Amino acid sequence: MAAFSAPRRPGRWFSAVLWRGPRTMSPMSDPAPDPAPDPAPVSYVDDDHDDEVAERHVVLRVLRRARVLIVLLPLVVGLLVVAAVGASKLWADLPDDAAPAPDVTCWDGVVAPLADCTQPSGKAGLRWVFPSFRPDDARCTAVERRERDQARPVEFRCDLRLDQRPVTVTYTVRTSVTAGLAFLRRTYGADPVADGEQLVFSSEKPQADGTYRVTVAYAEQPYSVTVQAPEPGLRDTALDELVELRPAARLLTRG
Repeated sequence: MAAFSAPRRPGRWFSAVLWRGPRTMSPMSDPAPDPAPDPAPVSYVDDDHDDEVAERHVVLRVLRRARVLIVLLPLVVGLLVVAAVGASKLWADLPDDAAPAPDVTCWDGVVAPLADCTQPSGKAGLRWVFPSFRPDDARCTAVERRERDQARPVEFRCDLRLDQRPVTVTYTVRTSVTAGLAFLRRTYGADPVADGEQLVFSSEKPQADGTYRVTVAYAEQPYSVTVQAPEPGLRDTALDELVELRPAARLLTRG
């Protein structure tokens, strides 16, 4: 059995360290320095990366603008081309000097521009408008009217026969289109029926002398022809067979 040994006492140096009292600061000693500031945070952002991102944004903006130009440029060019073509055609259609109107042969044989041709007038004009009118026919005589409202520059009445029955055809040049049509409306008491370029006035009631009549007047020229007969059927047949009217478009010129 080992002999029990007493614990060792610490040496003199150890005791001095353990039992040394708290050190006091001399009043004349320098103050302790301030603690060192924390180090600046280290940035992990790459400056080169920021530059690259900025360059990408610039490129994208440039591309967007370029795309707008690419879309608008063909439209602008197309509009310019259309405008240029239209202007060229417009100027091409405008001659430097207006060409003179060509001459035509007027109804009375005069050679002149169409604008200078006169309206058919007189006995010769009536003959031109109604080729069926024969002024040298003994059966046709000039009509003179004393009433002012019935005054007419030229009027001829032709007493003819159709199928051995009497028929009267009257060719008239009136003072004006408006006055002539107004008189016919009052006479017949009704509006006319349009037949192409002519207006037809008719009545199924007999006149005071027992005849039936029909009048055909040009819608825009002062000429008319009236047919009278003892029966409506004979009247209409006489109009078809005995009367010839020149087309309105050919009243001023020959050919």
